Amino acid sequence: MTIRYTCSGCESVLKIKDEKAGTKGKCPKCKTEFLVPQPSSDEADAADESAASPDLPVDMSVDMPIELTPEVPSASTEFDPADYLSSSGSKPSSTPYGSAAPERKPSVAELMRDFEATKKKDKDKGKKSGEVSKPAASTYETSGSAADALSRAYQQKRESASAPSVNQNDVKNAEERAAMMTFLKTRLGPGVAIVLLLIYGITSYMNYTPYEGPALYRVYGVVKQGGQPLANARISFECDPSVPRGPDEPTYSATGTTDAQGNYELYFTAEYAGIPVGSYVVGVMSGNGAPVVVPDTEVRRTVSETADNKFDFNL
Repeated sequence: MTIRYTCSGCESVLKIKDEKAGTKGKCPKCKTEFLVPQPSSDEADAADESAASPDLPVDMSVDMPIELTPEVPSASTEFDPADYLSSSGSKPSSTPYGSAAPERKPSVAELMRDFEATKKKDKDKGKKSGEVSKPAASTYETSGSAADALSRAYQQKRESASAPSVNQNDVKNAEERAAMMTFLKTRLGPGVAIVLLLIYGITSYMNYTPYEGPALYRVYGVVKQGGQPLANARISFECDPSVPRGPDEPTYSATGTTDAQGNYELYFTAEYAGIPVGSYVVGVMSGNGAPVVVPDTEVRRTVSETADNKFDFNL
């Protein structure tokens, strides 16, 4: 006689042998523990009617396996379908009278071999055709069974194993590099710029040579030829030899170059602009090195320390 019990956790209907009455059991679906009840009078009557009418087939369709799940140790927290499928628990020893023999379901090893063979076959076929195809479903009908769940779990495990793993050391090194770059941009960069500026200032001060020559006064103007600006011309001021000088009195000179508009400014040295006070003779050379005649009215100029020394020339 079989005891029918409805699980209080998942409402699955379990069929339990009457010799298990009064013992502890566990639902194979939701793992809810329960006490196997005593068979009711209705179940006893149904068993008697079944025994009295052996020609009638016995209904074996249930939501869960016919047998009660074997006792699982308390340390185990998960239901392993492979253990259940391969368990050697008691199974019905004979087929009820008048019922067809149940169809044999494949074992876990057969499912795995079939899955690998089908996947390899589809992969080889995809290489030959140049297309990537997905593995075909197993030829065994296992939908809704524990074997099907095990097959899906096996496939997910293979996919997760083939996924690239992330090295924690690489992640840590990348974070450290990003933090260092942020520090260099926000903190160290301005500090380095200030240090470089200080070094440049100190170096310039140490290499600075103060001017110790005569007082210089700015001399500038415009040079034209035929009414048009004379570009790239070199203009020079030389001490006037007609002016008498003492034996120890030095002579000075300064030069300048005109720009595209004919503007010029005299430089006493490469670093210092201007020329000392005195009388000078003007000379002009064009950009190609040919001398340009300066009129006698403009060839002599006197640099003063009080007047604006702006001298224009129209050659």
